[in-house]
Amino acid sequence: MKPSRSDDSASISGRPEETDSTDGPQARRSRPKRARSGRRPGDSGTREQILEAALHLFADRGYARTTIRAIAENAGVDPALVHHFFSNKEGVFDAAVNSPLSVSTAFDGMPFAEDVTSEAAWLAHTYFSFWENEKTRYAMTAIYRAGLADSVTSDMLRSRIEASTKAWTSSTGYKDIEDSEARAALASGHIIGLAILRYVLQVQPLCDMSYAEFLDWVVPALDLRLSINLEPRGQGGPAAD
Repeated sequence: MKPSRSDDSASISGRPEETDSTDGPQARRSRPKRARSGRRPGDSGTREQILEAALHLFADRGYARTTIRAIAENAGVDPALVHHFFSNKEGVFDAAVNSPLSVSTAFDGMPFAEDVTSEAAWLAHTYFSFWENEKTRYAMTAIYRAGLADSVTSDMLRSRIEASTKAWTSSTGYKDIEDSEARAALASGHIIGLAILRYVLQVQPLCDMSYAEFLDWVVPALDLRLSINLEPRGQGGPAAD
């Protein structure tokens, strides 16, 4: 784990980071202490408030340009409270990818709905509903933008995706299918890639499709990824048509 302060970058608000204009130990001792602006550390609501503020900043500005000070300012609390709850910026992101705002947690222990026609349809509807919902779309955008920012956050995001993929596989009858984990990983890559294209990069024509039309295209392709009839082609296999 990196040191508890991992965001020494300049403030993204356009103002330089605050520095002491006087030199020497005596000057520092004589400076009056600032009163804390945040709530008590024990207030559970403050943690969610900070996490939501951080996710908005990650979505708007990216991970690297978001500082602890900016998160605290956006949440209306003292920076000390951010450190109290999350230790550092990496801790904030780790909490984000494991929060209810992250779609990956939706697959942990969630049973397959019997009224859905297929595993692919259930998976697509569950996953993309988070992106379609304005209340959670910003969190999803933040998680993926920040998760691809550097090696530390990408490790956290990768671990979360792997865990949620295994959770989904084990919570459905799909777990009994041969090579189920490999097939589920291929399905994850398919829907995550489409989400980035449609919602983050807004690639045409995907971003302009209605939600129903988008799913009409997604589900059949996802069915193929999960199909037991899809087998890996060996080096000596037949050539593609």
